Order: sequence, then C-alpha cells, then structure tokens
Amino acid sequence: MVLLVVTVVAGALAAWWMLTAGRAANEGFDITDEGYYLLSYRWWDQNPLALTGVQYVYGPVFELLGRDIVRLRLFRLLTIVVVHLLFGYSFMRWLRGRRPGAAPTTLWELAGTAVILAAGGMFYAWMPQSPGYNDVVLLGALLLVALVLAMATAVDRGRRVPFWLPTAAGVLIGPMVLAKWSSVVVIGLIVVAAVVVPAAQGLRAVARSIGFALAGLVLTTVVVQLFVVRLGEAIPGIVTVNKFIAGTSYSPADLLRIYWTTAVDLLGRTLRDHGLLLVAAVVAVIARGRRAQIAAGVLVLVALILSVRNVVVDDGAVGGSIHVYSYPATLLAAVLVAVAVAAAVLIGGRLGVTAGSRLGRENLRGWVVLALLLVVPMVVSFGTNNPLFVIGLGTFASWAAVMIAVVTGVRPAPVAARLTVGVVAMASVAAVASIAYSGTFVYPYRSFEHSQLTAPATPAPLRGLYLRPEDARNYAELQSRLEPYLRPAGRPILAFDKMAGLVLMLQGRPVGEAWVAPKERQRTASGIEEACRTGQPWSPGRPPVILLNRRISEVEIAALHACALDFAADYELLAPPGQTMQLQVYVPRDERATTTP
Repeated sequence: MVLLVVTVVAGALAAWWMLTAGRAANEGFDITDEGYYLLSYRWWDQNPLALTGVQYVYGPVFELLGRDIVRLRLFRLLTIVVVHLLFGYSFMRWLRGRRPGAAPTTLWELAGTAVILAAGGMFYAWMPQSPGYNDVVLLGALLLVALVLAMATAVDRGRRVPFWLPTAAGVLIGPMVLAKWSSVVVIGLIVVAAVVVPAAQGLRAVARSIGFALAGLVLTTVVVQLFVVRLGEAIPGIVTVNKFIAGTSYSPADLLRIYWTTAVDLLGRTLRDHGLLLVAAVVAVIARGRRAQIAAGVLVLVALILSVRNVVVDDGAVGGSIHVYSYPATLLAAVLVAVAVAAAVLIGGRLGVTAGSRLGRENLRGWVVLALLLVVPMVVSFGTNNPLFVIGLGTFASWAAVMIAVVTGVRPAPVAARLTVGVVAMASVAAVASIAYSGTFVYPYRSFEHSQLTAPATPAPLRGLYLRPEDARNYAELQSRLEPYLRPAGRPILAFDKMAGLVLMLQGRPVGEAWVAPKERQRTASGIEEACRTGQPWSPGRPPVILLNRRISEVEIAALHACALDFAADYELLAPPGQTMQLQVYVPRDERATTTP
C-alpha cells in the first residue's frame, strides 16, 4: 500500500511539472541568454567564434526541428524526462540487489523511479526554456552516473560488464567536454567511480572498461569530424574566444573562494531554518523504549511544522531567478536529514547503541556509488562564476536517490526515523514541483507571468510563441521599419548589449560572437575584429545594421574601424528611439539615402 501511495503521489508531482513545462513551451521569449543560445544554434555551422561548443550539440537539432523554438523547448522537456527515467531505472535496479528484503514486485522500482522523475523538475527552477550548455553537462552527468550504476549492477551479479556501457560513457564524455570544458571535473569523479566498480573483477576488467570508454570517445570524435563540424575549425574558434576573456575571467582561486563562502552561507541558513529537524531525526534513531520513541515522534512533528513554516516564510518552495538563494536551503535540508539518519544508524551500530542495517554492510563499491550520488550536485557546475548550487541543484535527482537509499537501508532503525526520511523525501519533491511551476509560470526566466503572455508573435523566427501584447507590437513594428534592410534574410546585425534575441527575430546573423554583454565590451570588440581579420564577413554593400540600447562607445567604434567602417560617416539613425523600442537603430547611410522604410 505504501509503495502504491508513493508511486501515485510522486507520479502526480512529476506530471505537474511536466505538464507545466509543456504548457509553457509556447510562452515568452528572453532576448538575452535564450536569444544568445538560439542565435548561435541558428548559425551553428557558419560562426565558429563561441565560448563553448554547445552550438554543435543543439544547432543540428534546432535545424532538424525546422528552427522552431517551441519544438526545441519540447525536445528539451523530452530529454529531461528520458534521462531521469533512465537514471531512476538504473538506480533502482542497482539498489534492488542491495536490498534483499525489498518488496518482490516491480512496484518497488516504479515507486523509486517516480520519486527520481519528480526530482527532475529542478531543471525548470530558473533556467531559460530553451536548452543550453548547462543542460548538456547536467543531463550528461546523470547519464554517466546511470551507466556507472548499470556497471555496478553487473559486477554485483557476478557478470562481466557489457562492452556497450563503458563505450556509451566515452560517447557521452565528448559532447560534455565540447559543450563546457570545465565539466572535466565531474567527469573525472565519475570516471574514478567507473574504475573502482569493475576493480572487483581484476585489473583486466578495469583495462577492458577503459579501453571501451576510449573507443567511445574516439567514435564521438570521428562522428563529429565527419558529420557535424571539422574540429580544426570549431576548436580554434572556441580557443580564440576564451583567449579574449582570459584576462578578465575568474582565476581558480577566486572561483574556489566564491564556492566556499556561498556554500558556508547556504549551510548556515539551512541549519538556522532546519537545524531542529536534523536534531529530531538523529534523536528518532537513538531513542529507545516506547516513551522515548513517542517523545522523539513528537519532536520530529514539531520540527517538521517549524521547517515547513520557514519554507513558506522564506519562499523556500518558489522558483525563478529571484529565488535561487531561497529554495536551495529547502533541498539541502532534505538530503542532510537523510545523511544525518544514516550517520546515526552507522555510528550507533558500531557502538552497539542501535541494531545493524543494510547500510552498515555496504562494500567499497556501494560506498563509492553513494558518495558519487552525494557529491554530483556539488561539483557538476564547477567552472561557473555563480555559487555551485545555483546550477548544480538541477541534478537534485541524485540527492533524491541518496534519500531513497537511506530510507530503504536503515532498517531496522525505529519507524520514526525511517518515516522522517521518507516524509522529508516526499516533501522535497513536492517542493520541486512547486519550484518548477512557479519558475515556469509565475517567474519565468527574464520573461513575464503566464497570464500576461497572450499575444502571438508575428516575426517568422518566433512563430508559435505568445508574448505580452506590448512586446508583440514592438517587435512587429521594429521588424516592419527594418524590413527594407533585412531582405534577403541573413543580414549582419550588431546588437549592443544582450539583445541576441532581436538579431534572431530579425533573421539576422551576428558579426563575431553571438554573445554581447555590457560588462565585456572589449571581448565583443575583439570578436568583431577577429571576424574582420581576413576581410569583411559580409557581402559587398551589405554592412551590418547596428542596434544599441545605449550610446556607442569608443571601443565599438574602434572595432568597426577594423572592419573598414567609419561609424560617424557610414551610419545614420533609422528613426527616433521612441519609434524603435527606445533603441538607437543605425543603418548604412548609403542604403538610407535610397531606401524608404
């Protein structure tokens, strides 16, 4: 009965965030980050200047989907669901071999998989709806862990690891590194676990797995080289852009300092808001006797009420980028409860205070896998200049797996202790559903609330999307005014700053990097100069249109000079900013003289 309830509740929570994501797939458009991703995907095979190689992962997909933004968003949803189902299935299959007392029915696996799928809603906590390099790394990490779990299952059952498992791991590593080179940190940890797992079968088994993984990596490289993009063209473009920002990027020491200080702050807030719950969970483990257990149960109930109250007051179950520092404490508290109960059971068993448990009889492989599940959300986003948890909690399914392992592995711990972990686990995935819903409908990434997105977008690249009536009208008017300068499609357009989405909307193409940010003007200028280093990257008589949401600076003027363009002499304002979305829109003076908008 318990398994059925868990399956139904977790399945309903998973359905909640999946239906929300599906319903919102045609709503809103972010011209900044999402616009940058989509613009780079639109010109994925013609513009090698990029910070990462994610355009070579999603660019062909975007093209295959007819460059339809709604379809790409739905494709992202599909990948998230499929990866979490595979991860959940692999984990529960592995766990089955370590829980001989588990219910002999597939409902046991279904219940755990449903909980893990429900945890997948964290992908919709705050990020853009269209996929980016974070999706490649987060989903890739979960898939790699799923492969490690499948390898461990084979070893536990005394079978040789199927060749396709390490081969698939090698295939995955290629796109992950291409999309974000700093993913080597989490890849390295997973590889260590993948080496430890077959070690029980001898060095030959380890060497075999390594060999097949390398074969998979080589296979990916060959496929990319032959059918996607020549690495001799793609890699230099990525290296060039990274050189542009080398002097202004964070050093490893600075990043570690950011990670440490923000992690300590998060832990402090978690202990402040949920410390009593952690204490109550431990008390529930060590309490002996009927009265002590009743008292422990009351303490747990009070602690749960206080924790829920703090979650509500602090917006700890509300998504959106404005809450990325609020909800992490809720999720961290959930896994800390599981870790605290597991530690109390293990230590109590060693001291003879508590009875033994399945966790207490884990072997090295089991502990390596559990440790990997615990640390993945902490390291998967290494390299970002944000706190690790801002992006890393996208893999909250890994922590959900830890909670399942604990609640099924601490038997015969007191019922109050097991019930505490189980309730907290279910409460955490309920919080995830709420975070995903609000992060998608109420506080969508750099967009507007669901109820305001009622007007269909008219520019062809945005077909199928619904926007605020004001934005839909402004975009249509801007496109109409620029129409004479945009035919045929593919006109070079420079948009300063963070307006890559407008370039996409106007069916333009970037000059240099697709990413243009106000704090990285020299990087932008270097990209323009690099694009013009061997000649003008546009057809004769068709220089770029320029969009500005500020006054042009000497840095950009100098970059235009490198392209043989004199901004003052060669450009003219199209119309007063009040008629062009408060933007300064400049068109070539020669075309302005002969074209009537």
